[in-house]
Parts: sequence; C-alpha cells; structure tokens
Amino acid sequence: MFIRTSKVLATLALLGWLAPVAQAAPACWQEFCGKYPPAPQAGQWSSAHVSYDATGRLKYASDKDGNRVPDFSYVGYHHGEKPLPSVPDVVTISPVSGDNTAHLQKAIDQAGARTPDVNGHRGAVKLAAGRYDIHGTVRIRHSGVVLRGSGDATTLFGRGDTPHQRTVVVLGSDAKTPWTTGAAVEVTTPFVQVGSLGLEVANAAAFRVGQEVVVKHPSSQKWINAVGGGGVVQDAKWTPGSMDLHWVRRIKAIDGRRLTFDAPIYNHLDRALTISTVAPVTSRNLVTESGVESLRVDVETKGGEDENHAWNAIGVFGADNSWVRSVKTRYFGYAGVVTERSVRITVKDAQATDPVAIRTGGRMYNFAANTNSHLILFTGLHASKARHAFVSNGANSVAGVVWHRATVDGGDAEAHRRWSQGLLFDNIREVGNRGNQAKLINRGDYGTSHGWGAAHSMIWDYNKEIVVQKPPTAQNYAVSNEGTRRSQPYFPGPWGSIEIKTGPLVPESLYEAQVVDRLK
Repeated sequence: MFIRTSKVLATLALLGWLAPVAQAAPACWQEFCGKYPPAPQAGQWSSAHVSYDATGRLKYASDKDGNRVPDFSYVGYHHGEKPLPSVPDVVTISPVSGDNTAHLQKAIDQAGARTPDVNGHRGAVKLAAGRYDIHGTVRIRHSGVVLRGSGDATTLFGRGDTPHQRTVVVLGSDAKTPWTTGAAVEVTTPFVQVGSLGLEVANAAAFRVGQEVVVKHPSSQKWINAVGGGGVVQDAKWTPGSMDLHWVRRIKAIDGRRLTFDAPIYNHLDRALTISTVAPVTSRNLVTESGVESLRVDVETKGGEDENHAWNAIGVFGADNSWVRSVKTRYFGYAGVVTERSVRITVKDAQATDPVAIRTGGRMYNFAANTNSHLILFTGLHASKARHAFVSNGANSVAGVVWHRATVDGGDAEAHRRWSQGLLFDNIREVGNRGNQAKLINRGDYGTSHGWGAAHSMIWDYNKEIVVQKPPTAQNYAVSNEGTRRSQPYFPGPWGSIEIKTGPLVPESLYEAQVVDRLK
C-alpha cells in the first residue's frame, strides 16, 4: 500500500523514513541577494509579463493561450540553493614528461576510491603548476571527485587526434542512457500551463516522495500539426515520435493523484494534442558532486581550418549536481564547455576563446547545451570568435538553461534548432561590435529542418540586435533597455513579445530576481 497524503508524508519525513517533502526554501546566499527587489529609480520600467507587486514579490501575466514567462531560477547545482563546495585536496601531482593522460587518470581514480564524506565528496586532485600534455581523454568518472589546477599556471594541453575529435576532459559517467524508467502513468490534467510545478496522474501508486521521474510529452501528429509541422518551408516537416519533449524531475510532494516536482515543466501539456506521461526512474548512471576547477585547457592545432584535433575542451557528459568553474579554454573545434545527458550543472567564471575549425555548421559553439541538458546554469562567461557563443544545440531534449552575465566578442546567442524550451539569455554583452544577435526564432530550412529553435524562452537585456518570434501554441520574449529589433525575421512566423525601452529595467537581471524571489 502506498501512502499518498502530503500531511502524512511530511510526518514520516520528519521521522527520517522518507525523503523530505516540500519545505520552506533555504535562505538566499548569492552575492546578488541584497539587490532585489530594488529601490525605486527615476524612469524605471518593467515588462508587461513579469514585474514586482506591491509586496515586493514577482508577479506574472498569462496571455489568452496560457503562455507566461516561466521561472528560470531552478537551474544549476542544487537548483541554486547551495553554493559550490570547496572540496579539500587529497592528492597532489606535478606534470611528467610526455603523455600525462594515465598520470592524471591514476590520481583521479585514487581519489575516487576514497570513502565519500556526508556530503558525497571524496576529495580533490590538485595539479601543480605546469603543462600536462594530454594525448587521450581525462575522465572524472567517480562521484565526489574534483580535478583542480593552480589557476592559469596549470594547462592541460590536448595533443594529437586519437581518437579523432575527442574531448580532452570528461566530467561524468558518459553513459549514453543515464536514466532508465519504469512503466509510464498518464497525466490526467487537461491543460498543464508552462511553468507549472505540479500535475495530476491517473494513479499515483507507482510514485514516492523524493523519487526521480521523467515527464514525457509525446510528439503526436496532432501536436506536430499544431506547431505547423515545425515551421520549415521547403525542408521535410517534423514527424511524430521524433520530437518528444521530456523533463527529468524529482517528486517533492504527493497529494492524492497530484504530483509536485522540484522544478517547473517548460512546455504546455495539452491533452487535446497529446497524452503526456510520468514514469519513475528505476536506475540512473550519473556522476554527482564532482567538478573541474582552476585550470586551462588548450588544444594543439595547426591553426586556420584544421579539424584534426581535439574537438571539445571540457565535456560534462552524464553528471548531476556538478560544476565547472574558473577555467579557460582555447583552440577547440566545437566547444570550450559542453553539457550532454546531465542535470543541475553550474558552469561559472569560464572563458572559451579562439576556436579552430572550418567556419560552418556544427562548429564553434563555445558554450553549448546539447542533448538531454536539463537545468543548466552558465554564468560569468566570456566567449570570442564563435559562430554561436551561447547555444542550445540539443533540440527538443534541452529544457531549462540559463546563460547569465556573459560577454562575447564575436558569436550569436541563440536556440539553434527544434523546440528547446525554457532558455534564458540574461545580461549578455557583445563587446566587439561584430554585428552579432540574440535569437529565439523560426530557423526554418536552416540545417536539417531546424524549424522553431525555442519555445517559452527569454532574452533579457541584450545590447545588440534582437530577433524573437512567436511559435504556434507558445511564446518567446525579449525585454531590454538596450539593443534594437531586427527589421524582419529570417523565416515565416509572427514576432514574439519584444519590449525595448530606455531607462532602468526592473529587475536588472531576471534570473537573479527569480532566485531571490524563490529563496527569500
């Protein structure tokens, strides 16, 4: 028998028999917490879609179709509710002559063999200053392990091209299917609004508080029709089953047949178009509480359009509640830092510059959220010479990603293809005057039937050209006191909601304001 009332579950949680149910949010700890809500300023203005009410809390307006700006604040390490930890050094090494791949891997695995502490941390491998030639891939494959350099004085130098276009450092299990699920249960709520934290299912007996689940929105023919075949013009339209949306979540509370999750759903679940489901996760293969810190990763290339070299500097592939911070990367072909098959990741204070590749599709995506990237925070970034400096390239499998407080000298900020959801580009500054854009658009026939790049996504305070369109059934937004709107979109589709006005924009950062509003 399964207990399903939230009151009884809360009692059991207090006794330590179950994971805790929804509780008061932890106190806001970030350095920006004291800035919100801000004191009134002359000439200030707020968006028609999200603003402060008289009590200093954020309020949201929904349109006639149920579209509203979602809460993006749940991204990153432990949903932004904890600071990144300082894991103590347990192993220290210096560079050796020749290939250092095995040298580093031995030290990392040595730390990985330690018993984790109460926070799940095993310890950090400290790299002394120097250059470490890396001919293979260094893997942080144990939970609770940190690879930490000595700042700019530590360089991992990715040499050679074996295997072809490899990743120099991989943080995570690298499992191709990190989540395995059990039998799915139908969502019975007729219309789950974007940004919702809860929904009802046909039978809650398969679920428990604290359990990880996958919420799935199948791409039925009705839904494909409702989104205009994807927005493509001459290319092949999207097909049923190829565009299923899904979100990895944990159950915070159960009340009857109603499940409450730890983070919002970033698309409508409309039973008139498709029958969504929730399935319990029965097994997972993810590295947790691990990180890469305080080092540089350079890639050996011949310059120009050479593509026979390491392709990514750092890949977060199969990780949860982990991080990359204070790193600098150069000369990669695809990305300086890229996430895949991961959830609740923070990339902080990072640089990705000077990529080396043919300047064409599938290259020079300096900070990229790829396949199955969920609840990812990129913050404090700098990118240069990119094609797409800050980009969602995992199509429909990407949901809930924030690029925050970043500068770029060459390279767009955009949702690249096929209905990524819940993206926020917040306080992105183009510093090189290279004619770049921030885009939430119908990419139409670009690439392989790219179509609608994003839904329910936001550009907040971008200082150059902005292009935002409204997808069928959804909305995209731009709010800025800088920048300009492009004169016309690239492919058919109406303009999205674009508000560009002079004067102080309140709040200054949507992500920061949402974090404070949730945690205070």
